[in-house]
Amino acid sequence: MTDLDVAVAIRDRLAQAVAGTLAALALWALAEVWGRDILPERVWLCLLSLVLVHAGATLALAGPVGLVRGSVISLWLSLPATLLTWSVAGRFEPASRLLQHPQLVLALVGFVFIALPFLVVRAEGRGRMFDYASLFAATWETALRFVLAWVFVGLFWGVLLLSDALLDLVGVGVIDLILEEAVLFYALSGAVLGFALAVIHEVRGRVSPYPVLRLLRLLLPVLLSVMALFLAALPLRGLNALFGDLSSAMILLATAAAAITLISTALDRDEAHAVASPGLRASTRALAILLPLPIALAIWALGIRVIGYGWTPARLFAALSAGLMAIYGLGYCLLALRGGDWTARLRRFNVTMAVLLLVAAALWLTPLLDSLRISTASQVARYADARAGRAELPIWEMTHDWGHAGQVGLAQLRALAVAREDAGLIRALDRAREVDSRYLFETPELSPNADLVPELVARMQVRPIGAVLSEAELGGLPQHQLQIWRDGCARPLPDGRPGCVLMRGAFSPVAPAGDQAIVLYLDELGLVRATHLRRNAAGDLFLRPAGDPRQGDELAAEQLLLMQALDGEFAIVPSGQQALAIGGVLISPRD
Repeated sequence: MTDLDVAVAIRDRLAQAVAGTLAALALWALAEVWGRDILPERVWLCLLSLVLVHAGATLALAGPVGLVRGSVISLWLSLPATLLTWSVAGRFEPASRLLQHPQLVLALVGFVFIALPFLVVRAEGRGRMFDYASLFAATWETALRFVLAWVFVGLFWGVLLLSDALLDLVGVGVIDLILEEAVLFYALSGAVLGFALAVIHEVRGRVSPYPVLRLLRLLLPVLLSVMALFLAALPLRGLNALFGDLSSAMILLATAAAAITLISTALDRDEAHAVASPGLRASTRALAILLPLPIALAIWALGIRVIGYGWTPARLFAALSAGLMAIYGLGYCLLALRGGDWTARLRRFNVTMAVLLLVAAALWLTPLLDSLRISTASQVARYADARAGRAELPIWEMTHDWGHAGQVGLAQLRALAVAREDAGLIRALDRAREVDSRYLFETPELSPNADLVPELVARMQVRPIGAVLSEAELGGLPQHQLQIWRDGCARPLPDGRPGCVLMRGAFSPVAPAGDQAIVLYLDELGLVRATHLRRNAAGDLFLRPAGDPRQGDELAAEQLLLMQALDGEFAIVPSGQQALAIGGVLISPRD
């Protein structure tokens, strides 16, 4: 290299290192303001998308076309991606629930990764924007550059951690300062990434994706053999284990996607680089011909699931994927069967499919293909048409996962339930709002037993003297809790009195004394346990353990404490909140 070449290389390395540092610092700033109510979550997500996409595209283009020009051209990708993020984030409140939907995140990532090679080809002027050879080379070269750069970032931090351990042996903690400061971690990672990408671009003539492509081609006969074995065994094993299961459909679609990838790598950018051995060419053609079969099976399995249970966002995403795969499969199969120059036609077909995938990913993120709205309408229609009962509706998902569309659907379901006097559905809708865990929602809620409540009211003693307990006050309590209290009452104290008492008092400041109490009862070991019972203004019941706030544990006391409570030897005293004091023991609701 001449002195001028060295100077240019150093300048490019430093420029891309600075660009990587600035991008990383922007990410650090976004991480710092997260959760502090400084930015609306929807705005925060859009800024995150803008920084990630624009920085990634800029670094991808900086080597080939220069940093400034690459930054300007990257706006053609980062701005649409940000607009799509704004669109899809509006489906949720809070907007961060978007990140809990992998289908939406995957669609956004797919949009960026599919569009980036088109942008690279257009910026570099390699040829026509839709030229397959240029797109193929740009895709694999860009992917390889970023993989190698991130590997180098990992090695950098590995060496730094090793250096830190070595210097710690002699009491030097300089590197600790870097490791302890998040801003330095972000800045160094970004700088190293940009620097690595610049170096890899300099030696692009020696760094080629073709060894990777050659290795991938060797997997093609393996996948062909496995697919042929699967199709041969399917009639012998039957279809019961296959159809009606969404996971089976996704496995079939993933297999088809792997086949498409291997076929594309075998055909390469043009005929001069494609597989030449007769065996691999025959395997490639055979795999292309078989491709529609697993896709058809996946569509059948998915269809049975949708007919039986309606649409959900996951099933809609699977259906969209299956539809795109079906076009892929039919195209590959027909072109392979046609013969002639089928490989050249298949390469052109791949460009068409890339554009179609790009459009589909964008539509998935717009109101035109709102999976939450479509799924909600499907589930409401199933109940309205009496095709689904309460247990078959995704009520918890609509409440917590399906955003604004889910809330609209819940209101429609409630109106239908009220009109039909469906108390079970109304209770399920209420319970879905009360619990944050799908497991708790799906755990059967045992309702009070008609005989258990009167029995408990008759046996439960109430203090202070003169206070009473009615059956209505125990309405809505789960049966297992009533059973625990009833069993406690059935265990006698040493003086023969039932082992339970309900102590009324204003223990919690959020409810009046008449709407709360602490229940003391004997457990199976003969120890006194305590539960705080509270009803809010809406009539909802809340149960939580009670214990001594000074010890932080749930109550597990001797039977004398319960006998003292029954004898009136107690007081209600302050303890942060009010506490029941018996024999030197404090009992208050636990947080």
